[in-house]
Amino acid sequence: MNNLLVSYLAAWLFVLALSLGSMANLMVHQLTGGRWGEPVLPAWAAASRLMPLVAIAALPILVGARWIFPWVHEPGRWLNLPFFEARSVAYLVILSVLAWLAPRRPKLAAPGLLAYAFTMTLASFDWIASLTPHWYSSGFGLVVGTGQMLAGAAFGVAVAGRAWGGREDEGTRLRFNDLGNLLLMYVLTWAYLAYTQYLVIWSENLPHEIHWYVSRTQTGWAGLGIFLIAFHFFVPLLILLSRAAKRAPRIAGAIALALLVAHFGDVYWLVMPSVRPDGVSIAWSDPVALALVAGAWWSLWRRSLRAHPLNPEALAHA
Repeated sequence: MNNLLVSYLAAWLFVLALSLGSMANLMVHQLTGGRWGEPVLPAWAAASRLMPLVAIAALPILVGARWIFPWVHEPGRWLNLPFFEARSVAYLVILSVLAWLAPRRPKLAAPGLLAYAFTMTLASFDWIASLTPHWYSSGFGLVVGTGQMLAGAAFGVAVAGRAWGGREDEGTRLRFNDLGNLLLMYVLTWAYLAYTQYLVIWSENLPHEIHWYVSRTQTGWAGLGIFLIAFHFFVPLLILLSRAAKRAPRIAGAIALALLVAHFGDVYWLVMPSVRPDGVSIAWSDPVALALVAGAWWSLWRRSLRAHPLNPEALAHA
């Protein structure tokens, strides 16, 4: 039961990042404006609308929390099951309302981003960090939130790269150049925050802080860390520094798709070493849960896109 629920938790966090990251990037575009968003706005809006369904999909995690989180056996004032469930429902309601309103109420973009940052910071501690109950980091919420925004941006660019791949006009190249720069910014920000968190904890060398990294750097999980350094940072960084690569929709889409794969690796890195601290252990339920949850999300996203076709310029100026 524990392995099955943990596998489901990782898969659910992945699709959560797609919906919330799309919502956050949609709000960023509403604040900044510009034609750079035209290729990705429909994909982001359709993904945002799925957030209420993603929230409902959290039910197995809330019901099965006693089999996932170790603090259930030593409850405290903050980490106790009734309060955890109540907070989780509140987070999901807030995020669902924000995501549903994001494509419709551009004037809510600024307060919406603030609400997203605050809510997801708390939620990241409850849903991820509390798998290691006595560990904490003031930067953890920023790392998770930036990862979600990177995943949302990558999803939009991956979809747009396929849809706009046949276009060779200069306007298309300019739009994808901007989208490539957006991906580059997120890659750099995620890497900076993740490294800063590690550096601060390594420098302090306090037992209650370093044990989160011990299972991730001194066991087989270190290999996944190396994968993330390479494919969530260095390789996309080098490619995205190329102006020609960013301006080609198909190449930009391929880079974005690879970043989505790397993002699931990041989710796996955040979750699995906490519950399987002795080394790399991939349960049969891990790929099954990912395939089922991500497949269901993708199917619903396609229906959402078809049911609510959007004119990007109308969306940007709604």
